[in-house]
Amino acid sequence: MGRPVRAPWWMKAFWGVQYGVVRGASMLVQALPPELAERAARAMGRLYFRLDGPRRRAALENLRVAFGATKDEAERRRLAVASFEHAFVLLFEIVLRQRIVPNLRAFRASTRIFGDEQAARDELREGRGGFLLTGHFGSWETAGAYLSYERVPFTAVARSVPNPYVQDFLTGTRRQSFGVFGKSGAVESSLRVIRKGGWVAVLGDQNAGRHGVFVPFFGVPASTYPFVATLAAMYDVRVYFGAAIRRGSRFRYDFHMRRYVPPAEATHDERRLHLLETYHRWLEEMIAMAPEQYFWMHRRWKTRPIGEENGPHLPQYDHRGKPRGAVPVRRGIALPR
Repeated sequence: MGRPVRAPWWMKAFWGVQYGVVRGASMLVQALPPELAERAARAMGRLYFRLDGPRRRAALENLRVAFGATKDEAERRRLAVASFEHAFVLLFEIVLRQRIVPNLRAFRASTRIFGDEQAARDELREGRGGFLLTGHFGSWETAGAYLSYERVPFTAVARSVPNPYVQDFLTGTRRQSFGVFGKSGAVESSLRVIRKGGWVAVLGDQNAGRHGVFVPFFGVPASTYPFVATLAAMYDVRVYFGAAIRRGSRFRYDFHMRRYVPPAEATHDERRLHLLETYHRWLEEMIAMAPEQYFWMHRRWKTRPIGEENGPHLPQYDHRGKPRGAVPVRRGIALPR
């Protein structure tokens, strides 16, 4: 809580209470054995599922849209509850990371790597930088810690939380493992890191609103930030897709990597769209392995294309007022929120 914050006194007081709860919970978690902390996290996730009606309904609706008749209502509800549990386990992993995987040896003992690992190591030896495109799936914070232990020059673009005191705490915790910068100035910061041979991690599966490009996600158009795809097409930047899937309990992981190969003959716009579509197909493959580890409570399909005809395959979220449509951007670089 070092930097000065301009806000009404009552807002600062509210933030202070939130910060105290977060720090108190963090200290409590660190005092617990990891297995007990995980059970506590899952219990909190189940409680949150019961208490937060809008997020619960969004998760159930997303699962209906994604899987349709292939999963009945009972199975979708089970996955939604498990997804809430996983979200809280993810928070506990951030706090407990130094204990559960304190060094590279511990990480290698608990992690299996699949995909284009050798290609990525070759890029590192040659001093090349690029993007690691991931999503709100699996243990993405732990994946970042693993890369830092492997001495990958790695920085993450992270969205700020509204509470500046909690934000400072989260940033400090993350920076124990890897660099972090916000979306303000992210284009220049990303290019600077990449030109020095570093890698920038971006969560690419957020609703981009009216500034997005629509690409299929489980067969339904989803507004997507073209930030990574635009820079990759403009500057021929290398891109890898990556995800760490949690394997059972006891903090074991499967780390999946895939090198993106752009089409040989394509325009700038075609290359950009191809990357976004390929990324979402890969993400669908990852989710199929562990659907309970996806962040289903996020309203991924909230923004709809203008002129789209309504139908039962589209989500019906809770809305405050009339939902707004969007069209794909043609110029500029929109950043993940």
